[in-house]
Amino acid sequence: MQSHNQARANAARRRQAETGESYAAALAAIRQDRLNEADHATEAGNPPVDRGPDYFHDKPVPEVLTELVRYHSHRIAKHLYFAMDEGRWRSDFAEWQAMTLYKLTDAAAHLNLLIGTITAYLRDEGVGRYFLRRYLQVNQDHQVEAYLTPRVEEHLAGLTGQPAPEHSIIWHSVGSDIASQSGWNHPEQHEALEAALHALYGNYPDDDEAFNHLPPALRERVLALIPLMKDQEHSGAAD
Repeated sequence: MQSHNQARANAARRRQAETGESYAAALAAIRQDRLNEADHATEAGNPPVDRGPDYFHDKPVPEVLTELVRYHSHRIAKHLYFAMDEGRWRSDFAEWQAMTLYKLTDAAAHLNLLIGTITAYLRDEGVGRYFLRRYLQVNQDHQVEAYLTPRVEEHLAGLTGQPAPEHSIIWHSVGSDIASQSGWNHPEQHEALEAALHALYGNYPDDDEAFNHLPPALRERVLALIPLMKDQEHSGAAD
């Protein structure tokens, strides 16, 4: 599934090809069209049958969920780093196959736990099955249920301050620490990863507003990183 930024960028390029206007003008027009659509939907005032996206428009994103995503994204990226390091720079195939699959399956475990915990949180907020299937890009309810494992329920309980389920081992504690930004959680590492990912993948400078939604301190950090990455690209091309 495309991010909102990528979807807007693709739509702007299509509009640019159709109208001949500049990319910046096309992007601005796409943004205005989206705002007009949102205003029209609000004026219609039709309550959703289920708690889908319209129900949550005026609600802020819960901080525990953003911290949850940052924590697991950091862990996933770390495992992918080790998998890439083993695959690209090691020469022992016997070691490579074991270590690479270990790290990739560790990354997959974190990803499934993250997806499941967000899904369980939305379920508890009353989001309907139709929307959960849609967000998870599956067709059947049992495919949604597959994400809702005992580890997920344990993790969610810790994240939301609920008592630990019976036989809880580790994920309740991790969830509690994510919510309090302590213990297992390392916000400074997560911030470094977030800045690096924005600098690497942000649609900038094509979209000069690409980082405007970021807090000023993070935006400055991202903009400071971009020239360093560009210098590295030019250095590699020269070699």
